This record gives sequence, C-alpha cells and structure tokens, in this order.
Amino acid sequence: MNRVYFLGGSPGSGKTTFTDTIHRNLGVAVYHTDDIFLTSNVTKNKQPHMFELRELSNPLDIWKRSPQSCLDFWIKYYEEAFGILMEDLHQRQGGLRPFIAEGVCILPHFLEKLNYQSNAYFLISCHLFLEEAISQKLKQIPASLYKNESHLHENMLYTFSGISQIMIEDCKRANFPYFIMQNLEDYSVIYQKILNQFSSLEKQCDETIIER
Repeated sequence: MNRVYFLGGSPGSGKTTFTDTIHRNLGVAVYHTDDIFLTSNVTKNKQPHMFELRELSNPLDIWKRSPQSCLDFWIKYYEEAFGILMEDLHQRQGGLRPFIAEGVCILPHFLEKLNYQSNAYFLISCHLFLEEAISQKLKQIPASLYKNESHLHENMLYTFSGISQIMIEDCKRANFPYFIMQNLEDYSVIYQKILNQFSSLEKQCDETIIER
C-alpha cells in the first residue's frame, strides 16, 4: 500500500482541514475515517465497542462513565475502527491514484507494526486546541440530550488529552514524525512539512494523471 498516506492526530488538531487542503491543491482523494462508524457493518463479537455506541439511544451517554473509562473505551473503539480501515485499504490497494486516510483511529502504535513511518504524519492538539475542539462539539449538542455539560466537558478533555499524550509517546518511541499544533499561524509551515513527509505524493499524482 505504498500509495496510501496516513494523517493521524488527536481530536481538534486540524487533520480534516489539512487533508481537504491537499485534496483541493493536488486532487488527492481523502478517506475520512470518522465515516467508518456510519458506513461500516459492525458486529457485537468483532467490534463490541463500536456496536455498543451504535446501540445507545443517546450516544452522549458514553461520556457519563468515569474519565479513565471514557479514555479506555475510545482507545478500544479506535482499535476496532482501525481494523475496518485496514481491511478496506487492502481491498483498494490495486488502485493507481494515491490517497490520504485521516482520523483519530490512526494511532502510531497501530501503524508501527506495518512500518509506515515514511507514509505517516501526526498532528497533536495542544491544550488550547483541545479546549476549542470540545467547545465546538458542545455547541452542536442540543441541551435536551445532555444537561450536565461540565461533566461532559471534563470527560472529553481527559480523553482527548490522554489520546494526545499516547500519540506523543508512541511517535517518539516508534520514530513517527509529528507536530504539536500551538496556533493557527503554524498552518502553512505544517502544511509544507506534511507535503515534505509525503515526498512522492505530488509526483504520484502527476504520474497517475498522465496514466489516465
């Protein structure tokens, strides 16, 4: 799967924005892994955490458990989503055009065994970015669905911060390139770093356009 590139990162780190920019500028297709929850068939035996979330009448109830339990749940959830992602990517590997898979479920230790260091990059949210991501999520939630907003905020912040820390430790250990998002002024610099990391991306796009 040398034509598959991975942009992982913690919630609110700008993954979608960066991949959409690459899509507009280079014409590279983007695989948003968040869509896996909506489009994939999950079973209680193979994806128990994804199945549990789907079965909830109010998905926000998942955040009512303790902060550590929330973090543990989402790590398992991402492991199951990553498994579905890899199965899907293997089915697509015969295609000519390169594409980028982006999402939180692309955790470094999942990719480490596949030796994809040259085809992966990670964006890590600083505290301010995490706070902003949570604030945006809370604004989208009707008050009737969740009344204890402070509890929801606390558990989300603990979970998102925990995921960010796991990513940093994994990237350091496995030698994956990563960047900590501090402010929006870094956008152009990080965008160029991503393109440099995916050094063959533009060349592959040019080649496949010619091939077509």
